[in-house]
Amino acid sequence: MSKEQSLNKTIAQIWENKYAVPLYQRNFAWTEEQIGQLLQDIYDNAPKSDNDDCGNYYLGSLVVLERKDGVWEVIDGQQRLTCLHLICKYLDILNKPCLTYDSRPEVERFFADLFIKSWNDFKEEYDKIDNSKISRLKDALSIVEIFKIRTGKGDENTTSLKEMTPNQRNLLAKYISSKVILVRIPLPQDTDVASYFEIMNNRGEQLQSHEIVKAMLMQGLGDNERNIFATIWDGCSQMNLPIQQTLSHYRGKGLFGTNFDSLNFDCMETIENELSNVQNERTIEDILNDNSSDNKWLSGESGEEPDVKYRAIIDFPNFLMHVFRLYKSKVNTSDDTEIPLNADSMPTEKPYYITDSMDFIKFLLKVRTFFDRYVIKMQGDDEDDENLKWRMLRPYRYEYNGRQTLKSKNTFWGSDDNDNEDEKYSRNSRVIKQQSMLQVTFRQRKYKRWLYELLYWLCDNYGNVEAVAEDELSKYLDNWIKVYYYNLINEWKSKTNDIMCAGTDTPHFLLNFIDYLYWIASLQKETTIRYAKEIKEFQFKYYNSVEHHLPKSYKNTNKDNIDKIGNLCLISKRKNSSLNDKGPTEKAKIEPGLQPNRSVMYQITHDYGKWGDTEIEAHQRDINDLLNQIPLLIGK
Repeated sequence: MSKEQSLNKTIAQIWENKYAVPLYQRNFAWTEEQIGQLLQDIYDNAPKSDNDDCGNYYLGSLVVLERKDGVWEVIDGQQRLTCLHLICKYLDILNKPCLTYDSRPEVERFFADLFIKSWNDFKEEYDKIDNSKISRLKDALSIVEIFKIRTGKGDENTTSLKEMTPNQRNLLAKYISSKVILVRIPLPQDTDVASYFEIMNNRGEQLQSHEIVKAMLMQGLGDNERNIFATIWDGCSQMNLPIQQTLSHYRGKGLFGTNFDSLNFDCMETIENELSNVQNERTIEDILNDNSSDNKWLSGESGEEPDVKYRAIIDFPNFLMHVFRLYKSKVNTSDDTEIPLNADSMPTEKPYYITDSMDFIKFLLKVRTFFDRYVIKMQGDDEDDENLKWRMLRPYRYEYNGRQTLKSKNTFWGSDDNDNEDEKYSRNSRVIKQQSMLQVTFRQRKYKRWLYELLYWLCDNYGNVEAVAEDELSKYLDNWIKVYYYNLINEWKSKTNDIMCAGTDTPHFLLNFIDYLYWIASLQKETTIRYAKEIKEFQFKYYNSVEHHLPKSYKNTNKDNIDKIGNLCLISKRKNSSLNDKGPTEKAKIEPGLQPNRSVMYQITHDYGKWGDTEIEAHQRDINDLLNQIPLLIGK
């Protein structure tokens, strides 16, 4: 392809043309994870002051085909392009639509109206429209505006496009227009678009940064050590399977003990001796791309299906960054540089603090084993809030008809033959409630400081993976949550608005924490917290929209009460849209599984037949009482 056919284009240059998403492309599907990551990546590379001199940031490629009318047909990259379209509209980089969708009138109208009306008027109008064909686009509008971009090392150091000053937004807009680059690749006019699109969707992925690190760490190892290193690394990389399954071959050699629930590094010497008797002339590249029958257990082809299917709360590259930081603290180097938890900072060469690769691979296995046993997992789709469940599982050896296999039960309690009791415990475990509260609050796979500090505590305090007691873990998590809460309160003391009257700016952590405290209060034999004893079973969900139970649009209401935390709860963005034009008595449908605070608000509305200033102020006092009882509920 000639230089003229493939050009780097700034975003300003991209919008000099119009683009059409053809009918064979799927609808816009990005969620908070992808949109938030795009915003975070751009912010991380953008200047923070007028004096900063930042280079170009390359955002990837955009594959297009020019139509006869001069419009570019988007073949690959439409999700990113659509998201950029919304971001540029919000930052006033664009004043007219440059993106259309073929044969989708609802979407066409959506983009046309977006540029006719003001941002706020448009959002208010479309919040009332319930149409599945534009639901993701509606969600994206809110995410672009209010997503919490991390501006520092701590989880509390955040901002959003909405919270930025006009100067900060202008600085970011200028950077996006002139320094953010897309490689726009036009296809030849005689291209079979359908075939090309199928190839693009089925193409293999490029070698990732963590795989390059793997190769660097394996340099200098003997053949048998390479085998062990590669096998353990690949087993650890499969985050959605228990490590005892991905390393089933080593399980049989005693690596995980006789019951498959411990970790025994003494057997490594035996494994190394066995491998040393095997002729092995493979290169690092061979091991990286190993698809031999000896490694079938790594790809899930060993014939052993997991008895509980789940998804990890973090992917392997970001998990690996946690392990790098943990290992650096373990070897106690004189360098105090902090390893970032963000996989975007993955090193592309051997980390200097790893001088013994085999020691590191054992450490990686140890951390992964702790992670599997003492960190929650997801069951279900995180986009399907109502069916999402949280589990914490440990493995055990199961024998049937002379055959040994791997099964899972709840980490701290579990009956082999009573699934109902097992599930009941899973729903009510305090440790699961604590971790799921933190997970739904700090959802991104990057920057999980709470997870890093939990893994540090586990590795620092326990030599045996099976030694952690439930009450010890719960006490640690309560202390972490409590310290974070007090730091958050202190941080807000320097702001002009009160954290208890912040409306939609209320930190999601605080609202989730209130739900957790209500649940703890409901378990007490005696409590002074109103309605606490009526709290039912619930699961923390990925609710990310702050809802005013009494809408801002209501007249004859004390406006100072509207934004009080006594009038707020967390719900899903989709639910927020459906409740937007309803009054409190219409909303207050008491259903199974409601979050505690929302359930209490609905119960008060139901009992008194209304929800106004009196009820809000009374509930505000209830919440203050609840927060004042933190030492009683979760310790001093």
